Amino acid sequence: MCRPPQKNAPKPPLPSVQTTALFVLLYIFSGVTQPLLMEVAVIHGLADRRCQLYMLFYFAGTAGVSLFSGSDESLSWTTTAKTALVAAIDVVAQTMNYSGTTLAGPTIFAVVYSSVTVWCALFARLVLGRRMSIQQWTAILVVFVGLGVTGLATVDLGPDVVKGTLLVGVGSAMHAMTYVLSESLMNNGKESVSSAKLCGVYGAVAFTAYFAWQVFFTSRHFVQLILEPMKESGTTIAMALAILLSILVMNMLHSATFFHTVKYCPGGSTSAGVMKGLQAALVFGATSIAFCNRIGGSEMCFTEDKLVSLLIVVAGVIMFARATDNQTRKSQGMTSGYEAINSEVEYERQFTV
Repeated sequence: MCRPPQKNAPKPPLPSVQTTALFVLLYIFSGVTQPLLMEVAVIHGLADRRCQLYMLFYFAGTAGVSLFSGSDESLSWTTTAKTALVAAIDVVAQTMNYSGTTLAGPTIFAVVYSSVTVWCALFARLVLGRRMSIQQWTAILVVFVGLGVTGLATVDLGPDVVKGTLLVGVGSAMHAMTYVLSESLMNNGKESVSSAKLCGVYGAVAFTAYFAWQVFFTSRHFVQLILEPMKESGTTIAMALAILLSILVMNMLHSATFFHTVKYCPGGSTSAGVMKGLQAALVFGATSIAFCNRIGGSEMCFTEDKLVSLLIVVAGVIMFARATDNQTRKSQGMTSGYEAINSEVEYERQFTV
């Protein structure tokens, strides 16, 4: 049975500016590190797309966010069931995203995945009924032009890169949908749901799904698909565990800091959008330094086509972020980022179902 709505619940105090700034830096750092770690997993024979072993550790990190939920009350069965559905969608989305990364490389992943925030805006319009300005729609068009440049540039890189780009494109859109659905769950006005608690339940459901896959599929092909590629690449058990545990820790950090950024950073999800663009730029540079002319092909290098695509996508994301922030402040008559965030949360609690 669902618990009755909580009335007149006291608002938790806002974190300090220094705390939020630290979370933002950790959010950017973990977002840059994740695709690079996936490429390291490929190099060391741990990224077979049929086994999805790395995704087991990925979602173990998401589930681990529940360790920070403190004394939060447990979720109702209804909310837990809805969260499980959202997690099921994200299992498919992230499988596509990181399988696509192993095919297309981290630089292309960075460009395409930076469109997540714009997809969020589109789905928020459809699901939550949010209105968007002409400037916001223009920014969305700019982002998709940038993604189109990436798509055209991948054609000459071979079928695997094209396939990987398409997987990341569809996966990014589906992943964005889970953001919107999660926001609806956290701000439904009927039940107090903390970001840590929602993220923990969400990750636990996804982890269980991947664990079942390891039991029923990977265990029967472990030697052929995991141990033999590890042996060929000279990877020891200790090295493999270090890589997989790094994926776990980085995703735990990224999940926790993302929800904190969206909730407390001035501009909320729009600020997170700007950071997605910054992450894309940093991934480009780091990948080129670490992998270009060492492994793979030109998909690992910082080419002119990718630079043009990146600049267009980042410009579109920043345009959208500024337009959204201006619209929020104008409609609410506010100049304080924290004040705007609190008002947005109250607005969602009134009108989101």
